[in-house]
Amino acid sequence: MLQNRWLYESNLEAQLARWKADLAILKAKLRPAEIDAASQHDESIEALQHKHDMTSYHLSSLRGASDDAWQSVKASTETSWMDFTAIVQDPSLHY
Repeated sequence: MLQNRWLYESNLEAQLARWKADLAILKAKLRPAEIDAASQHDESIEALQHKHDMTSYHLSSLRGASDDAWQSVKASTETSWMDFTAIVQDPSLHY
């Protein structure tokens, strides 16, 4: 069980790190955009950043959960994870 837990958490952490890098790339690409368009994109990126932060928080909670509480914390983490994944896969959802 402990090895499966560690593997599960490590996979989530790695994906979250990749998404963090993707957000940084998006931010860098939008810097030269026109002011009006950049403002709209900044709001969208901030919404993505907020979702990323919440997902990261859930992962931290998962890592800190006792063995008894881990399954219930895992369920809330997966809900946050699916929400963020849906936004990443369909960027129109965060506009």
